Amino acid sequence: MKVPVFIFLLLFYVDCSAQNLLLNGSFEDVNTCTEYNIECAPEAWISSDNGFDNYFKDAGRAHTGQYCLAIEAGHVTRPYERTFLRSQLICRLKKGNRYRLEFFIKSFHPILDSIGVYFGSMDPLLERKPIYRLAPTLFLKDGANNFIRDSSWQKAVLDYTATGKEVYITIANFSRNDISGSTGLRRENHFFAFIDDVSFKPLDPNERLCDNWQQVKEDIYDQNERHQYLDRVLRMRRNDSLYRILTLSPTTVVVADTLLLPDVLFASGKKDLRKESLPLLDSFCRSMQGKIIDSLVIEGHADNTGSIALNERLSIERAQSVADQLLSCQPLANKSIIMRGWGSRLPVAPNDTPANRQRNRRVVLMVYFRE
Repeated sequence: MKVPVFIFLLLFYVDCSAQNLLLNGSFEDVNTCTEYNIECAPEAWISSDNGFDNYFKDAGRAHTGQYCLAIEAGHVTRPYERTFLRSQLICRLKKGNRYRLEFFIKSFHPILDSIGVYFGSMDPLLERKPIYRLAPTLFLKDGANNFIRDSSWQKAVLDYTATGKEVYITIANFSRNDISGSTGLRRENHFFAFIDDVSFKPLDPNERLCDNWQQVKEDIYDQNERHQYLDRVLRMRRNDSLYRILTLSPTTVVVADTLLLPDVLFASGKKDLRKESLPLLDSFCRSMQGKIIDSLVIEGHADNTGSIALNERLSIERAQSVADQLLSCQPLANKSIIMRGWGSRLPVAPNDTPANRQRNRRVVLMVYFRE
């Protein structure tokens, strides 16, 4: 009996390993606030100040797209007046694993080294300390960031080792010293730093998002309070100890095993499998018993003889033949099978001899297991 398997045909490479643990880092998804029913803030991000003041729709100001956010790092006449940006991670980090935070930042003022990042288990909107009294997890100056005295966009990169307790990320000016003096800008009393295109990804390419990340996204996007309603919600939640620490599902680490089907297991120049291949595929199926399978990738390859179109068609057809043979493999029932036809683009040897060309004609099976 054949078992249904979800199959995706791809003629090009799709990178599924780079998983952003922050939502809407470009700020292009716009939140329509409950209070005024207008677009005044980005989805998934909340400012400690009124959203009207720091969410800018201006393609000329943004790094990419139409929108960017600003944090107030100081004020000319109001000591220690600062704002911060906060968002929630969608999965729990793995303790000891490394992650990379990247974003673009610019300011008219020489304040970028004072900008920092704070990871915490409590929503910073519920913290009772002012932002400058919090000890940041990282300052931008801690990374390999050589900022120049320029008001153009500059890339910030920070690598971080997780404790496993992170839920929220906060970006702000964490300097203990206040910013004072003139901004140097006519009629502007705020010392602004603008931020755009934020990403936070695991450095381990085998680390994937948690299974429920889409539900978490929906929950985060459903929070539409941004002004006085947000203040009301926060007042209620400050006395709710259960709200302070959310329980996020952990990211998953996927490991892979590989099986190579050489050209000799296929009819010459055709997609059909020879009968000699069947014991090998049966053994492969049996080896999957009891394993937590995430997905199976089947990649077909050809040599460089013949046309490009012919090689790509043959490589994907051979991958399809292998997938068809595995339809009755019970451990793969309801698992996704991703097929890629590379043609002659990824040779393992120079196409200069018959033996090397035969090495390049192959099908590779890569099965990914969840930990």
